[in-house]
Amino acid sequence: MKYLLNLRTAVTVNRVMMGVFFFLSGIANYLNFSIPKGFYHTVLTQKLQIIGHGIPPGWEGIGPLPWLIAIPYAWLLPLAEIVLGALFALNYWVRWTGLLLILMTFSIILAFGIVPAGSLFPNGAESFNKNILFMTLIWMCIAYEAHEQRMSRRREQAAADYTLTSSGTSEQ
Repeated sequence: MKYLLNLRTAVTVNRVMMGVFFFLSGIANYLNFSIPKGFYHTVLTQKLQIIGHGIPPGWEGIGPLPWLIAIPYAWLLPLAEIVLGALFALNYWVRWTGLLLILMTFSIILAFGIVPAGSLFPNGAESFNKNILFMTLIWMCIAYEAHEQRMSRRREQAAADYTLTSSGTSEQ
C-alpha cells in the first residue's frame, strides 16, 4: 500500500496518463481530420475566443487564423500530439517534451478560450477548460523530473566525496 501512495508512483502514473491522452488525441484528430466540422475545418474556420464564448456578451472572438498559419498548424498539431505524448509517456526528454506540450496546450486555450462554454458554473456543458489542469499536471511532472535529476547529482557527488575521504584516511 505504501508503494501506491508514493510520490514517484503518483507522478509516473500522471505522466503516463497525460502522455497517453495527448497520443490518443493526436490520433483522433487525424481520424477526424477531413470530415465536415472535423479538426481541419475547425482550425481553418474557428475564431480565436481567448476568454470564451459569450464572455462578455456579444464577444465573437478574432480570426480565424490566416491560412499561412492555419494549414501547417492543422497538419502538425496532431503529429506533435502523437510524438510528444509518446515521448512524455515513455519518460524521454520529459522537461523538453513537457514544455512543448504546455505551449501546445496554451495554443488550444487561446483558440477555444479559458472558459469554453461561457460560464464558470456547471450547466450541462464543459464549464472550465481542462487544458489548464493539463498544463499544471505537466508542469508538476517537469518539476519532479528536475528535482530527481538534482538529487541524483547530489547523491553522486556525496558518494564521490565519501570515496575520496575514505581513501584519503586509509592511506594515512
